Amino acid sequence: MLTAKPQLNLSNAAGYFREHLATGDYYMDGHVVRGEWRGVAASMLGLDGIVDEKSFLAMCEGQHPETGQLLTMRRNTTRREDGHTVSNRRVFYDFTISPPKSISVVALWQDARIIELHDRAVRAMVDQLEKFAETRVRKDGENGERVTGGIAAALFRHDTSRELDPHLHTHCVVFNATYDWTEEKWKALHATGMYRAQKFAENLYYHEMAKGLRNLGYEIVNTPTGFEIQGVPEDVITRFSKRHQQIDAETKKRIAEEGLRENEKALRAQVAQDKRRRKIRSLCAEKLRPRWASEMPACEHEALAKLEPARLPPPLPAVAAEKCGLPGFVAWADEHLFERRSVIGDYELMSAALARGRGQNFSLEDLENEMAKRDYILDVKSRKLTNREALSCEFAIVVAAQDGVRSRDALNAAHQPSLTLSAEQRAAVSRILRSRDLITVFQGAAGSGKSFALREVVRGLETARHPVVVLAPQHQQAEDLRRDGLASARTLASLLAGGAGEAGGTGGAGGRLPRSAVVIVDEAGQIGGRDMRALIERVRACGGRLILSGDTRQQGAVAASDALRSIEEHTRLRTVHLEAIRRQNPDAVTSREEKTFVRKYRSAVKAAAEGRLAASFDKLDAMGCIRELDAGERMAELAWEYCEALGRKEQVLAVAQTWDDVRAANDAIRARLREIGRLGAGRPVASWQSVDLSEAQKHDARFYTPTGTGVYFIRGYGRFQRGDWCEVAGAGEHGVTLRKDGRTTTVSYKCADRFVVTKANELELARGDRLQMKFNGKSADGAAVRNGELVTVRRVMKDGRIRVRDDAGVTKTLAPSQRMFVRGYAVTSYASQGKTVDTVLVAHDGEQASMMSRQQWYVGISRARRKIVVFTSDKEALRLNVERESDRELALSVKPDEATVEAVREELLLEAFQHQLSLKAHERLCESVRQWVPPPQQQQQPQQEQSINRGIQL
Repeated sequence: MLTAKPQLNLSNAAGYFREHLATGDYYMDGHVVRGEWRGVAASMLGLDGIVDEKSFLAMCEGQHPETGQLLTMRRNTTRREDGHTVSNRRVFYDFTISPPKSISVVALWQDARIIELHDRAVRAMVDQLEKFAETRVRKDGENGERVTGGIAAALFRHDTSRELDPHLHTHCVVFNATYDWTEEKWKALHATGMYRAQKFAENLYYHEMAKGLRNLGYEIVNTPTGFEIQGVPEDVITRFSKRHQQIDAETKKRIAEEGLRENEKALRAQVAQDKRRRKIRSLCAEKLRPRWASEMPACEHEALAKLEPARLPPPLPAVAAEKCGLPGFVAWADEHLFERRSVIGDYELMSAALARGRGQNFSLEDLENEMAKRDYILDVKSRKLTNREALSCEFAIVVAAQDGVRSRDALNAAHQPSLTLSAEQRAAVSRILRSRDLITVFQGAAGSGKSFALREVVRGLETARHPVVVLAPQHQQAEDLRRDGLASARTLASLLAGGAGEAGGTGGAGGRLPRSAVVIVDEAGQIGGRDMRALIERVRACGGRLILSGDTRQQGAVAASDALRSIEEHTRLRTVHLEAIRRQNPDAVTSREEKTFVRKYRSAVKAAAEGRLAASFDKLDAMGCIRELDAGERMAELAWEYCEALGRKEQVLAVAQTWDDVRAANDAIRARLREIGRLGAGRPVASWQSVDLSEAQKHDARFYTPTGTGVYFIRGYGRFQRGDWCEVAGAGEHGVTLRKDGRTTTVSYKCADRFVVTKANELELARGDRLQMKFNGKSADGAAVRNGELVTVRRVMKDGRIRVRDDAGVTKTLAPSQRMFVRGYAVTSYASQGKTVDTVLVAHDGEQASMMSRQQWYVGISRARRKIVVFTSDKEALRLNVERESDRELALSVKPDEATVEAVREELLLEAFQHQLSLKAHERLCESVRQWVPPPQQQQQPQQEQSINRGIQL
């Protein structure tokens, strides 16, 4: 595992070297192995060979190790801020890498060759991680990062844990200095790029270790997150993981005594720090082997002795160029990553391929060569890339939207909107009904009343006798639309899964659209590229029209490509806007203080909607709505506020960015409810939670661990019905073996799209508990259950049934087999989108600052009518990150080199010609291609384009 931690205190850094890094517990063949220098920047500074204390401390102080001159501008490591001492400079970054426990045991117990292998793998990892080194650029109006590709690192190998167990690991201390070749001077290192590449670096290390072990004659067993040496008993791994066991025990003890006030990961980190034992000098592996021998019974000695491989094993064969070989590994990584994103980093693709092919006989260079063969579209200024499928999909959507501009008759230009709507809503409805475009985009700010406006649009369409089909991406969203008066609303998936969708009929049942139907899609920003392209094709096939209602300022699709954003950014469609915020309404509260608060709250939400994210943060902060609390207090305070809101009989929702924080908030709130007597004694109930695997991962046997793993069928297959949950009995090369009614059946991976993989979990449920449903179906009494809906537990029955009531007051009974749910006091920001409550409580973990984006911030703070509180452990980090764009980019945003531009332009234009676009559409297409990336010589039309023009004119 590779972990990274910045060192912020200079005095601690000096002690860290003397008491930890320089402790002599790392021996090989009886000789002390000192730290070694590594990196381009180290070489530039004359740092080579063994790390000495003088040079180490000079680098800590930001000084040239020979001349003593300052390398970076900032010298003070601390400063005073608001009466507190805070860090002012990072001294260094400690990247610590270790192999899985079985490798440490075998290496330090009996095979020193593995230690040499570890050293080589660490160097290879550091050399690649160095390529991601950056520095900040704040010159000539620039405000970004520049890649420098050079670090000064000191590598220290250790071989024991603080509990004196075998634990091979290396501290890669990366100093806060790098050379900016553009400005030609030393500057502070910006490590964000290295953090982004952390998983790639870890997978490269694992691959080199696994490959080396196989070359030494060992067999390995790959797992979803790592690997082990085959044949090392599980008891040995457990026995020599005392540190892990101590942290587990102390964490459980604190949760039992104090409750879980923070997420468990953060609590474990705190326990590890609190229980940190001082490093013991001069206790190396050689001296500890007698102790380890005494701890192991004879059977474990025998098992390890059987692992001793031949000293000169035959070399591994080169990896085969077939499905299970290197091309297959890259294809798997491609499928896995591009399922949910249309732009990725090349290092992400390499990381996934390395994980898939871990231990096979190929090098990083081989992998890079294989990627080059696949003809990805590379960004000329970064390490981003996309593939032609993603680009073609987005481009088809853009072309269809642009081709449909002013190509139809007005929908109902004579309609007079109801006077119950605001003036802005009436104007928006009129513009939509006067639209002559194939696709009309309707963007409304959060809480602006889009649903009320859409209801009036439907009335105007029905008056003009247009068949109307109303869709939403999620079942719960469709249910909300039905509750708002759009009775026929259903999911987009129900349309796309219903057949070929040829025109005909009037009902729009299944996959068929009525002839000349007007399709309205709410929350269209959550539709991915493939589904949007399929929807547009069906609408065009029936001679219909499409109205897309959504807000690209909120969170986008889970699937690859934010289709609505591609239309807004790359076509000339005139979007219909609705900006006045109605959710935060001062007239809906009574007291003067409440009216003032809601008015200011609305102003903060408006600032976020307009893209002024820092201003929205400052407004909420000035109102006292952003609270900075220590890790241990954050969730406890959130739980207190939650219960206070319930005491005021308000609807309240907690929103967090990560599942760790969601679980922590749920546990803290429930513990508080128990304290104040709102929840009584509960009963333990088994539940199943989705592991959220990609389709590629569901085709990989490594992701089906028999213990506690099951599958939940979302579509029937053979003897498995929709709604069945089955235990995983095993997985192999061709499929996963499931157990149902005492019989086992192997289901091919080709059918993995019919189920979701789950992990078992136990929850205590009591009357009044809140749950979030995570499946679609019918309850035991026939009531609809929607994925994402929130319900309240009414009764847990002895026969395993659970009676719940949804927020509309409908009572339902969950069968004993319907266990796909999680606690529902807190939800992710994605699940909160579209919800309206009285009070919203937003949780933000300063240690996970990168998890907050501008889209998540906007969604989170805009859910409430009356009150907003944001809880964070780091205000400064939060303020910086609310302006951060999400990492979801369009394939159309990738800017390749000139040669690729020409090749891709010709491919896209030829594809358009083959689809027999009109001359007018083709002219628009050519313009769109030029806007994507201007060709090298705009005045010269490529030969292929000229021939296509001539062909269309004929």
